[in-house]
Amino acid sequence: MSRHQQVGAGPIDVPDLEAGPVLLRKHRPDDIDDMVLACRDEQTWTWTTVPQPYEREHAEAYVARTVGTPVDGETRWAIEVDGRFSGNIGAMLDGEGRADVGYFVSPWARGHGVGSVALWLVCDWAFREGGCVVVTWNALVGNTPSRRMVEKVGFRVHRDVSRRYVVQRGERVDVWTADLLPEDLVLLGTLLP
Repeated sequence: MSRHQQVGAGPIDVPDLEAGPVLLRKHRPDDIDDMVLACRDEQTWTWTTVPQPYEREHAEAYVARTVGTPVDGETRWAIEVDGRFSGNIGAMLDGEGRADVGYFVSPWARGHGVGSVALWLVCDWAFREGGCVVVTWNALVGNTPSRRMVEKVGFRVHRDVSRRYVVQRGERVDVWTADLLPEDLVLLGTLLP
């Protein structure tokens, strides 16, 4: 999304973003089987708001909504590693200089720096192409791997918990929050395997 395009303003071109083994690209129908596997993983549904149980129909609907269009004002990418779908990442730009990021990394791609590189690419894109001056993040309290990941990229995690900030499957839950300014973004080379 260019800084001149309004949030939620119809079809957009989701740009490919790439570094090291990580490719961020548009979702495709052939992502569905791996998306179902990833979203049925206990760590994925414990720490995200994906439906539980996660059915094939959920993935089909998600892919149908995301191909070439913003979803609820959010630009979303599939994370691909070695030709395989390996997670989702998105940035919701508010049109006034802020983006909020969210993601999950598939179980087969965790522990290899994939999430950190994907997050860096989206943050860099938000600053360069999205006209953002700050990127924000939140995660359910206790999601320590996600917190470590954002800290690696340069986010500053706030000391206080945001209470009852997110709805997860019908229940309001507490979250950690963080923010990133352009000057906080670490050098990409420090994240590459």
